[in-house]
Amino acid sequence: MSKALVWLSVVIACFHIHGCEADARKPFNMSQVSTTDPTRYHALRLFNNDHPNRLRPALKKCPIANMLFPVKIFSTQEPYFCPAVFISADSLLASALCLKMIQPMDDHPSSHMFVLVEAEHVFYYEGGRRYVNKIFYHPKLDEEPAYHNVAVVKLRNPIRETVTAGGQSIVACLWSEVSLRNDRVYLGEWFKYQPEQNAAFRWLDLPVITRKECREELSKSKANVPEFDRGVVESQLCVKDAKNRTMIEFCEARTSGPLFMTLGSTVYVVGMPTVHIDDCNVHVEVFNRVASFLDWIEAIVWPHLEAP
Repeated sequence: MSKALVWLSVVIACFHIHGCEADARKPFNMSQVSTTDPTRYHALRLFNNDHPNRLRPALKKCPIANMLFPVKIFSTQEPYFCPAVFISADSLLASALCLKMIQPMDDHPSSHMFVLVEAEHVFYYEGGRRYVNKIFYHPKLDEEPAYHNVAVVKLRNPIRETVTAGGQSIVACLWSEVSLRNDRVYLGEWFKYQPEQNAAFRWLDLPVITRKECREELSKSKANVPEFDRGVVESQLCVKDAKNRTMIEFCEARTSGPLFMTLGSTVYVVGMPTVHIDDCNVHVEVFNRVASFLDWIEAIVWPHLEAP
């Protein structure tokens, strides 16, 4: 008998004899589906969705439509001001080093520091001023000032309205990812002085560059920048002055505010200033990524909201 006929005989016999069946496949049911590996089941995390258990506190409070709205923090004792941005009705994000310049060590900020903007319908309080209640400086500011140059400013009284007549919020969202989803960012800053001694304001539309490009630009600097003792690190991002577009030079006396990114009708803060490099040969500005400070910021601004 040929080998083919022998094999056929065995197969036919196994249809009648249960002992010839192959090993049964182990059963798999829904109770074994794991939530630790969602991509295995083609499940991708939603970004900025409305599921309350999937969002960080910063995203839970993120308005759908907002606007670029930097403000100034003043002092009645110092001739300086610091740029800031609202991230809630009573909290602002600002440069820690700038605030240190206008806050005397022996004075409480509530006695002399305040926020003032032109939107009187929002800030009609004590002559348009909202006084500072407390400043939270990043705990590592003293160790590495340029790398942790961020502060949360809490107001004595929250603003009564966060939405303009056009329906847009003046509260900025905080970007929670290391990578950006737009390679163009915006910077609102005050620079120079007009004849009336008021600083001029401008919006800059700036391209983000790689850390390698940033290091190369900084290597051209003839100025000593001791604050960058670790160089440009992963928790930072750089933008470049595109001369033909903005016709500016970063070496001017200026006060840079937070760095913004837009996605649709939502405005996000993606970076905070480090230190100003006073060298006209350098055409870049270095910012710290907001995503690197989000755990610390959320614990101060939204202490009663649980993170996912």
